[in-house]
Amino acid sequence: MLTIKSPAKNRNLMLGVMLIGAFTMLLTETFFNNGIPTIIRVYHVTQSTAQWVSTGYQLVAGLMIPLSAWVFHKFNTKYTVITLAAIFLLGSLIGFFANSFIMLLIGRLIQAISAGSMIPLIQNVVLLLYPESKRGTVMGVIGLVVGFGPALGPTVGGWIIDNLGLKWLFGVLIPLALILIIAAVFWVHPVVASKDVKVDWLSIAESSLGFGALLYGFSAIGNTGGLDTASIVSLIVGIVILIAFGHRQLKIANPLINLTVFKNKTFSLTTALSALSNVALLGVELVLPLYLQRVHGLSALQSGLLLLPGALLEGLMSPISGRLYDKYGIKTISLIGFAIVAIGTLPMLFFTPQTSLVIVAASYAFRIIGIATVMMPTFTEGINALSPKLSVHGNAASSTVRQIAGSLGTAILMMLVSFGTQIGSSEHLSNVNQLNHGYWFSFLVAFLMAILGFILSLRLKNKKQRATN
Repeated sequence: MLTIKSPAKNRNLMLGVMLIGAFTMLLTETFFNNGIPTIIRVYHVTQSTAQWVSTGYQLVAGLMIPLSAWVFHKFNTKYTVITLAAIFLLGSLIGFFANSFIMLLIGRLIQAISAGSMIPLIQNVVLLLYPESKRGTVMGVIGLVVGFGPALGPTVGGWIIDNLGLKWLFGVLIPLALILIIAAVFWVHPVVASKDVKVDWLSIAESSLGFGALLYGFSAIGNTGGLDTASIVSLIVGIVILIAFGHRQLKIANPLINLTVFKNKTFSLTTALSALSNVALLGVELVLPLYLQRVHGLSALQSGLLLLPGALLEGLMSPISGRLYDKYGIKTISLIGFAIVAIGTLPMLFFTPQTSLVIVAASYAFRIIGIATVMMPTFTEGINALSPKLSVHGNAASSTVRQIAGSLGTAILMMLVSFGTQIGSSEHLSNVNQLNHGYWFSFLVAFLMAILGFILSLRLKNKKQRATN
């Protein structure tokens, strides 16, 4: 039961507050991408260990998403937003005062609890407060937050690292979290009447252990540059637990993730496409700053500034893509989007330590246009393909797949960097050329992902002829 008295006015103000909060939280998703070389130097950890501040963050954020439907119905929306802001504040404080890598990582993972919960909460609010005819445009604005925040993160993070220091990546967020708490008190309102719904905690444990084991396995391979007993066991255990998790979701009355939404072919296809676009965004946003600092010898700020044009284009294109989706449907947009990503990634296969930085920045910026074009329209198409009673479950399922794919996909790309670097070492290349060889492997896989997205997009329908479950 809706409790907002004047939806046209209050819903926009409420959505604005929540989007500002989400932007702040998602900005931090890539905040540390430019800080990984600094973390390696300060805390004396390997690159594969340091990357956990990004991949671990993404994983925890993804694991929180299945709880979104339960949180949305169980708790008052106003107090949920306030609680999420308070959790984010706690993580920022822990990270700010951290004196070890473990404490810094704990602060990051606590922040991820809030970030992973906020976006699906906003999307559920939109599904209730806005008619289907306006969802594309509103989801485009949400796409601005989902894409622009992480796209801008490396630039802002680079400036903070070079001018203020590593701990201020947490410090600047403390007053922002306090402001969000105050704004939520005044302008966020309940959206639905709370009801007693149950959550299956065994499912939460299975999903956390399963995906966590997979991420650890890929990270372990990245540390050693090859397979060993620990990584193999971790991957097998993760797969087995996730199979058990999926089986349980199909058997219990109140599943954590309602897997029946994947019976809808449009939903399954668009979820895969949205996941690919998220890997394309987050993966290269982690790899490229490392490439610029370790191969080209740039500072954190310099590498961040090279990514800034792409971030600005991301902000420009996200709302536009929503309106284009409302007008033209999904197939043409998705084909064009993934074609742009592929064309923008192709030059990266030819990067060398001598490649012009203008070409690096232009390639990144061009591919970002494609990602912004395709990310939220594919997500929205999938949700609109479902019946209203399944929309909240579809939101949770699609968001979970997209976020966890970003975490695991990024870990795989970083694993390939280590693998390629070892191959370069065996070929007796110089240190810089060894690193360049490693990053080439990750760029190749990113290119192949874009090609896969284009091929899958051919199966979409150009008009919105949806089969509704």
